[in-house]
Amino acid sequence: MNVKVEKGVSKELATVRAREINNISYRISFEIPLRLTQDIIFIDTIRFNRNSTTDLQLDFQGTLQTDASRINGELRPLQVIDEHIIIPGKWLHKGYNEIVLAGTSENKSLNRSADYLYTLFVPDHARSVFPCFDQPDLKAHFSLTLTVPEGWKVLSNAPGKRLNKSANIVYKNDIYTFSQTEKIPTYLFSFTAGKFRTRKAMRDGRELEALYRETDPQKTAQLDKIFDEIAFSLRWLERYTNIPYPFKKYGFAILPGYQFGGMEHPGAIQYRDRTLFLGPNPTPDEELKRLELIAHETAHMWFGDLVTMRWFDDVWTKEVFANLMASKIAREQFPEINHDLNFLKSYQTRAISTDRTEGTHPIQQSLANLNRAGLLYGNIIYHKAPVMMLKLEQRMGESAFRKGLQCYLKRFSYGNATWDSLIQILDSVKPEAALPAFSEIWVKQKGMPTIVCQYTNGKIRMTQTDPFGRGLVWPQQFVVGAVYRDSLCRIPQNVEAGHCETLLSNEPLTLFSNYDGSGYGRFLTADQSQTEALAAWFTQPETSRFALMMTLYENYLARNINSKHAFQYLFRGFLDERNDLIASTCIDYLRRISVEMPSYGTPDNRRMDAERNLWTYGYHHKLPSVRKKILQVLGTSAVAPDIISKIYEIWKTQADSSITVNDYTHIAYHLAIMLPTQWQEILDVQRTRLKNTDQTREFDFVSRACTPDTLVQRQLFDSLLQRENRSVEPWAQSMLALLNASTREPHSNRYLWPGLDALQDVQKTGDIFFPGYWLSALLAGHKSIEAKQIVQQWIAAHPHYPVSLMNKLKENAYYLLR
Repeated sequence: MNVKVEKGVSKELATVRAREINNISYRISFEIPLRLTQDIIFIDTIRFNRNSTTDLQLDFQGTLQTDASRINGELRPLQVIDEHIIIPGKWLHKGYNEIVLAGTSENKSLNRSADYLYTLFVPDHARSVFPCFDQPDLKAHFSLTLTVPEGWKVLSNAPGKRLNKSANIVYKNDIYTFSQTEKIPTYLFSFTAGKFRTRKAMRDGRELEALYRETDPQKTAQLDKIFDEIAFSLRWLERYTNIPYPFKKYGFAILPGYQFGGMEHPGAIQYRDRTLFLGPNPTPDEELKRLELIAHETAHMWFGDLVTMRWFDDVWTKEVFANLMASKIAREQFPEINHDLNFLKSYQTRAISTDRTEGTHPIQQSLANLNRAGLLYGNIIYHKAPVMMLKLEQRMGESAFRKGLQCYLKRFSYGNATWDSLIQILDSVKPEAALPAFSEIWVKQKGMPTIVCQYTNGKIRMTQTDPFGRGLVWPQQFVVGAVYRDSLCRIPQNVEAGHCETLLSNEPLTLFSNYDGSGYGRFLTADQSQTEALAAWFTQPETSRFALMMTLYENYLARNINSKHAFQYLFRGFLDERNDLIASTCIDYLRRISVEMPSYGTPDNRRMDAERNLWTYGYHHKLPSVRKKILQVLGTSAVAPDIISKIYEIWKTQADSSITVNDYTHIAYHLAIMLPTQWQEILDVQRTRLKNTDQTREFDFVSRACTPDTLVQRQLFDSLLQRENRSVEPWAQSMLALLNASTREPHSNRYLWPGLDALQDVQKTGDIFFPGYWLSALLAGHKSIEAKQIVQQWIAAHPHYPVSLMNKLKENAYYLLR
């Protein structure tokens, strides 16, 4: 029976094809013209074995050359129907088949600029460029030929070489051919081509290759360290997994305006330039983040590339291991860092920022069609999943956990697996850990517990409740700190039920819930003594200091602490903080609370007083990283005239060498908005400081949003509603954020309704993270009652809106709606 033809790749279609098709290979050639106005032409030869007689659906969104299609050597008339090429079963054989197709690709996932391009096919965008079986469990071998303008550099998944030049009489071309890849899914097939510089290096007998466009010598000098960190990550992963690097090459492209931090195409990893090339005097936080990103993408070579999820409902499995391995690698590469603290900062805070909202969802989500796979991505799969996995590792023990992972990787090498198949392997290694039940709560249910600890009748009583009223219990361990006059007693809590009690011989002055930060949930104070004790959070050791700071902030959001006291408590510790990671998060919390300062004076005066305190004590802080972050934060958000004046002088003279050209550009955008009579002058000066054409292109696109002309602002907003004006998504995000800057309320409130109306189109035409980025840019600058009412009315007017998109909205609107 034939599967229904519908747009996207349905789970039903994918299941049937995975059962009927195997031994797939693609031999693809692309001709890339010099001019953007010309189409990219492909010839695609698909070989596979098949065990069915029904019609076959190939996935494709481009334009097919209908008179050039050959099915098993015969010319056949074919056409594209609802994003599929339908091939009648009578034209196919049981066993081996060969299909040859030609046509033109859509530009959607080719990311074409004037002198370079790169493909980005995750999760299901390969079908926009060439016909294929665009699902993760139909892995294939790829052989690629690229015809590119003369002088362009190229990178793909396998080693390549240049052939003879093309005889094109209009302009000269170079032809490159690449050897056959290992078995990979379509979303990991990739190529990059254009005017790039190249650098190669040998590490541990392996050649590493980089493509980049950066011209600043200070930045390109960092490539040696980048190569070193890649080599370190590779050595560590080979040792941990007991599996050699599983692909033929390790190459990477560093790209301006890139949508993600990185993407793990084997042999052809892609990175955003600003995440790899750091500015002068990078902070420890920035250095650590770069190493973690490199380690994350390198870990994907094993977790995601060697073993791939069967369906995108398990996309999180590759991300959780990439993040978990990255955190382990960072422990060895940066031994001086407090990594328990860094884990809290990197994962706990971000996971909770979504899990506390009405837009939260389970780690594992259902998915009916791959065209909605992008909505699975976010803080839950990237940041809550590592928290869960660390707890799972603790239940098993590190040695048993590693043994189970090695078995998993070997069993499913170059194939596909599910989360449940991994749990079965891990459970067989350590059955007493009760992993199936653990997984049911942590992975397949949404939300996090609310946990209250209190002393009563000689006992510590811990109560865990499910905010969604399902009676769920999240099994975990954490430590409660019992505070006495001259000491603190650490009391472990092993939570397997909704409440537990621990005998305590002496009554404490108060309790610190989750003292070591190892617990996950909202730890709320039970009485005034606990609330007041949080004021001394900064007197504790580092990891506990960060954990208590998190608890303080969550109790502020839960309205157990008012904004005036929350700001005072945090600010008191911020003044003398000596840990860069704690100080960085403390600034984020203070900045958020400053918008909601207590009810004396006008809101603007309250905000400006907070900014003055942050500037006075932050820009002159003893930690260089704090001074840098304060300038970055207030330089793009301050409203107090005296602070704007100080920032303007620093910007005008470029007096602070610790921040980058990109930082100064964002400061210029804010100054242009805050100083409307000087807006054009400020932008003109900043434009002269830009060092390459990529920076200038971005600036010319984004800076238009700084205009004080409200009519032009509206025209720019309307332009973003058109897909073609969002093609470089980070630029579109920056422009939308400037148009919705907090100082532009109430005028900017008129963008909220149409901006939300555009969300489904943004999801359909954008990459995986863009719906969330669009919502953040649209909503983050709004805090007025009118804006809150508009968003509430929009939600009420869309009761049948797609759940995943509505969750994204509720997550990003949390601070506006709370």
